[in-house]
Amino acid sequence: MASETSATDAESHARDPENRSLWRRPVRRLEAEAVWDSLHAAAGRLDLQVGGPSFDSEARGAGTGNGTQAAGEAKAATPAKHRRGAYMTRGFSSSHEATPDFLRTFDADDGREPCPRRTRTVTAPQALFLMNSREVDRAAEALAARLRAAAGDDLARAVDLGHRWVLARPPGPAEHERAMAVLENAPGRLARWAWLLFNLDEFIHVP
Repeated sequence: MASETSATDAESHARDPENRSLWRRPVRRLEAEAVWDSLHAAAGRLDLQVGGPSFDSEARGAGTGNGTQAAGEAKAATPAKHRRGAYMTRGFSSSHEATPDFLRTFDADDGREPCPRRTRTVTAPQALFLMNSREVDRAAEALAARLRAAAGDDLARAVDLGHRWVLARPPGPAEHERAMAVLENAPGRLARWAWLLFNLDEFIHVP
């Protein structure tokens, strides 16, 4: 079933606005770890290595931290690879907030109480994270570099690849036209366009 509705579904919507009878496919937001992984996978920077220590996404640049580095020791601000969200440090401390803002924003629990099922919310802080986070800016820049490496100056091909890598589908004619208008025939605008892709509702939802 499709998650989109049309005028022909008006009667179903009137009878069952909450979709309890599943007359359409329910839209689900990705869990926090899947949002993180999707962001860095599209940018070509996701480390798929299994196992290893946790990493601190805020204090250690969200990279491949091995837990052995001193707190004051310098670390690259933009690491080449980012570990999967499942390995992100989380928890609770009486002296500080151990769970990163990103996980808390996207409804990950901190372990203080049993959590058999996570709550899935759609809130303004989630949109603000995607709009203002330096992590998203870096991913957009990395995706732009990946697109330039794959498509060169062929912006039409870059638009097609960008949709496939970020949204797992090709762009429609109208989307392709809007993307080319945003790019204005300038490869240097790819990072800005990549940022727009990461801020689409479709990016963090399963239709």
